[in-house]
Amino acid sequence: MRVVWTGLECRIRQEKVDDIYGSVGVIAGMTPLPPVKFPDSGTLSFGPPGQRIFAPQRLLYSGPAVDLNVSLGLVQFDSDGDAEAGKQALAQAASAAATAFIASVTGGAGAVLKPLIDFLAVELVDALGGIIGFNDNPFDPAAILITKDRMLSANTRRQTRQRPDDPRIVRFTDEIATQGKDDDGDVGVYVLYLDIQPLGAPGEPPVDDGVGTPALSRGSQGVAVEKLQRLLNAHVPDLQPLAVDGDFGDVTEERVREYQRRVDIVVDGEVGLQTWGMLTGLEREQEEAAGTPPLRRGDRGAAVRKLQRLLNARVPDLQALAIDGDFGDVTEAHVREFQSRLAVIVDGFVGPQTWNALKL
Repeated sequence: MRVVWTGLECRIRQEKVDDIYGSVGVIAGMTPLPPVKFPDSGTLSFGPPGQRIFAPQRLLYSGPAVDLNVSLGLVQFDSDGDAEAGKQALAQAASAAATAFIASVTGGAGAVLKPLIDFLAVELVDALGGIIGFNDNPFDPAAILITKDRMLSANTRRQTRQRPDDPRIVRFTDEIATQGKDDDGDVGVYVLYLDIQPLGAPGEPPVDDGVGTPALSRGSQGVAVEKLQRLLNAHVPDLQPLAVDGDFGDVTEERVREYQRRVDIVVDGEVGLQTWGMLTGLEREQEEAAGTPPLRRGDRGAAVRKLQRLLNARVPDLQALAIDGDFGDVTEAHVREFQSRLAVIVDGFVGPQTWNALKL
């Protein structure tokens, strides 16, 4: 099972433009996972048309179906505090709340005496005191429990969400809503969307051969490595065929790196979701299906990979971008450079004009 954070929607904004940062915490069964701070740097801006949904496509959990507690901490940033320190405080609060929650369950002989959100509320007050700026506005803590049975029924619950003022379409099975109020009484509402993907769900590499697409690296052995070696032989036919022996050694690793170079993805010699996706054709299918939505720094996913490929082709004199689906500072710099060469508005935002120029 995979739990992917597919979107964060500004349902009701507090200001003309809301600058937001936050943290997402996950407890899988009785195991707390490292909180996810967002965005990677700075804040996310919500408000203008086309900027009401953030689509990170970030993997939060991968493993067997279990009871899953997911929490959300959010702050509306008004520029007089330290956003990076705030993110760290939110992440620490999520970790502390998870620890206290697990301790309460194990101490109560497996019974849930208090929900996770009660612990989170206490920890957020302690963590954010003295960290956020005077005018910054923390939103109410939010958390949901996704039971094992609910995870297993994900395919029957999948929905889509699209706003009339933002072309992004978010696919989700579960959501977490939070609201906050500033000193002027203005209320903001944000919704975080999760998509639970059982084996064989749309968006996951096919596994109907009984082998699947597990993470592989040098030292791995078995039938999944044999499958990898057969696919590499098919995709790189001009080189000496690999022995299909199920042993991920130096030769197989070098062939993986060569394949990754040829398809313009991150070259690390490891076989994860992206490399499997390219080998099975899924990555290209996802990129074609992603269309040409508005993109900005902080976005992730198939459309960003498509953008990065096109930028590499259109500005080949620059250092090639890693095709990692992460619209970060380097990708934004490439977008700005491409826009400057077109003599159009240089804003780092990829809208219809930039997409059309890239596709010429």
